[in-house]
Amino acid sequence: MVKKTKKPRHPIGELLEPKRALIRPESVGLPQPPADRPGPKAEGLTQNDMDTLLKRSGRTYNRLECGQLRFPPDDYLVSVGRLLNLTADEYTMLWLLARGHRPTHPLHPPTGLAGPELWQEACDGQRHMMYVTDLAWTLLAHNSAFAEMFAHGVAPANTARWMLLTEEGRTTLMDWETTWAPSLSAQLQAALAENPDSEVLQKIDADVRADAVAGPIYNSVTTPSIAPDGVVRRLRHPLYGPGAAKMVAANPYASPGARMIIVIFEPEEAAEDGRQDISASSH
Repeated sequence: MVKKTKKPRHPIGELLEPKRALIRPESVGLPQPPADRPGPKAEGLTQNDMDTLLKRSGRTYNRLECGQLRFPPDDYLVSVGRLLNLTADEYTMLWLLARGHRPTHPLHPPTGLAGPELWQEACDGQRHMMYVTDLAWTLLAHNSAFAEMFAHGVAPANTARWMLLTEEGRTTLMDWETTWAPSLSAQLQAALAENPDSEVLQKIDADVRADAVAGPIYNSVTTPSIAPDGVVRRLRHPLYGPGAAKMVAANPYASPGARMIIVIFEPEEAAEDGRQDISASSH
């Protein structure tokens, strides 16, 4: 007699089935299965339990685990992730397997910066200007090199407000009207579109629109911009004078919406000295 081989599970089932087994039905409001229930004893939540809890028609969750649920809705994947207590990595993997791309919706509402003390340590160890903000551009961590860029060596509470609404920001950020402001306006609008419930972003948006100087620029943005990664712009440093600010941007994985920015500043005087050295050595 030939022994039947067990059909391999779809990778989504491999990911989610062990998570279901960890959740007791009574912990999520379902009755505890009777001890004398016929059939195999399933550990944790069954697939039918998942349909009940997620308010979906029968076998919807079965099709998800089998890889047969084509393009599952965003809110469904969020609900599955929260019900099964997926980690951030597991949640990302679920989206990659089910949709072919990273999550477009966070597993949980953003709560700020994960591991702020580590990010502060990272900032302190960086010789270039470095800072980290949350999704609303509220400053969460920065180093002393970044603080030196501001009056009295004190960094602002919110970088968007400083850059778009203060006279200091408009003076420090050279060519503000033509380069900085249009790009910053587009980035702020993109952040608000991604986080429409953020009261901080809503207030900044309203204040910028109402501002006599920033408003007309903000209201006439034509070129989209998401982040300043790889951008080089002119900046007037209070200690080192005018120069080029080369920016590197990234998003911390465990902190949706947060931004890590490194600003590599090269004073124009230093750059000119370098060019003169090269010219002299060539003769």
